[in-house]
Amino acid sequence: MSHRIPALTPLLTAALLFPAMSGARGGPARSAKDLRISVVDVEGGAASLFRTPEGKTLLIDTGWPPGMGNWPRMSGKPATPTTSSADRIAAAAKAMGVTHIDYLLMTHYHVDHAGGVQALLEKLPVGTFIDHGPNSEALPAHADPRRLAFATSTLYQKWVAAYQGHPHISATVGQVLNIGSLRLKFVASNAELLSAPLPGAGQPNPLCAGVPQMERNGGVENVHSLGMLMTFGKTRILDLGDNTWNNELKLLCPVNKIGKVDVYYVTQHGMDLSSSPPTAAFDPLVALMQNGPMKGGDEPVLKTVDTYPHLEGLWMPHYSVRYPNLNPNPNYIANLNQQPDMAYPIDLDITRSGEITVTNTRNGFSKTYESREARPHAAK
Repeated sequence: MSHRIPALTPLLTAALLFPAMSGARGGPARSAKDLRISVVDVEGGAASLFRTPEGKTLLIDTGWPPGMGNWPRMSGKPATPTTSSADRIAAAAKAMGVTHIDYLLMTHYHVDHAGGVQALLEKLPVGTFIDHGPNSEALPAHADPRRLAFATSTLYQKWVAAYQGHPHISATVGQVLNIGSLRLKFVASNAELLSAPLPGAGQPNPLCAGVPQMERNGGVENVHSLGMLMTFGKTRILDLGDNTWNNELKLLCPVNKIGKVDVYYVTQHGMDLSSSPPTAAFDPLVALMQNGPMKGGDEPVLKTVDTYPHLEGLWMPHYSVRYPNLNPNPNYIANLNQQPDMAYPIDLDITRSGEITVTNTRNGFSKTYESREARPHAAK
């Protein structure tokens, strides 16, 4: 079953490619009673900022260090990013009226997630630091100074230095954290996975049949990544960080231990190290893929996501340069290859009653979805 949105007319496509530039974000009005999320464009890294109705804030990951993260575009040559990941997170915070981060959650210590910590702390104070526990990757042997500077073990040392004097949580599987009215339940941490189905889950997953294990993992820190099911009102949001294909199988086979979700962060930037066929059992209505122009958004993953039974929208920070025919409608892509890098985020506004409004800040296009609990007789 294909969920790809039909192509636009040439005139409308032109309007989307070259929208009027404005400092204000487009989209619908937002209520202080809603959960607000900004999926920040950090060029194939990860950073998502949450603000609850109570004004509590959560940042999941911090993107790249300054000077890293830009990928080839039309020229085919990398360039120095116009703004750093920390700059982009700070801009998203300003747009939300956020002046501090109550909780900074680091899924794992790879450079595209943890590299922006020091630069971020120069811009926004952080209260509580959350991680999966100690780093799992050894310092690479015979590495040159640049590689050593951005090695996972080096970044972990900087992370530990950053949380000194602050509340610090090493989350465990099954642990629950309430941030205002946003509830986080950890389903993966430090290579441990949820062992028993959550209430209402546990259905057999026929998509597991014949799916092999995968030898590649992209680095053992991915195996240790935090993963969490977040609940706000009637909406369920799943973010598994960079958990691997094999970890997904442990959560989904032979039964789906998590159940169906409404909003799903496509695991590991849409790289084929994750997003196994059994993930279709999560059956999201909205998928968010934190890809870059040349990173993530792999062909097998885009095709797998297209099989999700009730998917109503795949939203991407970046146009996939490698697979142009697999991109969704440009309205669902925040940053297009035909434009200079403007770092447009994707914003979400979620009501307690289960209305999920997703907005492309490049052009103000938005679409509103209803969570399953908000429409109990549909999308089962």
